[in-house]
Amino acid sequence: MWAASIFVLVTPVGCGDLVIDNDVTLSTSELLILGMQPAGGSIGVGSAYVRNDRETFVRLQHSDAFRTLYAEVRFPIGAITSLNGQPIGPGDSVLVALDPEPGRYGVTLSPAGLVLGSAVPRVTFSFATYGDFSVADGSSTYPSRTAYANALTLWFETTIGRWQRVSGSSFTGTDAVAGPLREPGRYLVAAPR
Repeated sequence: MWAASIFVLVTPVGCGDLVIDNDVTLSTSELLILGMQPAGGSIGVGSAYVRNDRETFVRLQHSDAFRTLYAEVRFPIGAITSLNGQPIGPGDSVLVALDPEPGRYGVTLSPAGLVLGSAVPRVTFSFATYGDFSVADGSSTYPSRTAYANALTLWFETTIGRWQRVSGSSFTGTDAVAGPLREPGRYLVAAPR
């Protein structure tokens, strides 16, 4: 019984660094935003009709010969609650757009009047081929590019130039960042400066 008590006491301390404070917002200048190498080319806007009765995937790809993945968004069944105040039923569909950030890893989800349900979409940004980690060079916070990559998460623009870390987003360990898209707006892959 005593050993179990020790386990309970040790576990919260070991997981303390996993707590994400959603009340903290940072300005754009307080973030190191993951850039994209010029060889990645331009990424076109992705769009799809998302239906509430089936899972939908939207893929954004680089313009290289291999169509390398830039980002993929998974809309689960029942992802959309309403659009501009109008309820969206099981058989209804909504045209959703994903506009990539030029030269960086990020996306703007629209339309603005979209209300998402409890089954939220999830995005995965893949930067194994074209991620530009040089933004972290010389950083006093990150001693290496690997340390910077490990700190990357998804950030949401709450007001112009103010960003909040997206709870539930993280570096996946496979040169990707994944996280939920809980509302329309602008998202970036970044780490605190």
